[in-house]
Amino acid sequence: MKKLQLVSFIVLALSVVLWTAGRTMLFLPDWAVRANGAAMLAAMALLVFSSVRRKVKNW
Repeated sequence: MKKLQLVSFIVLALSVVLWTAGRTMLFLPDWAVRANGAAMLAAMALLVFSSVRRKVKNW
């Protein structure tokens, strides 16, 4: 679970950086914005799942 948590955090961080750059400097096409949003949504779900799973497992 620790590796899943680390990978999902890295993907989420990169997704937020791309989203911020797309809103300020770059003009991304619609498909790239949607793909980034889907990756961000999946990374958030995996990060929450792995964090809660580690907390419950260590209880």
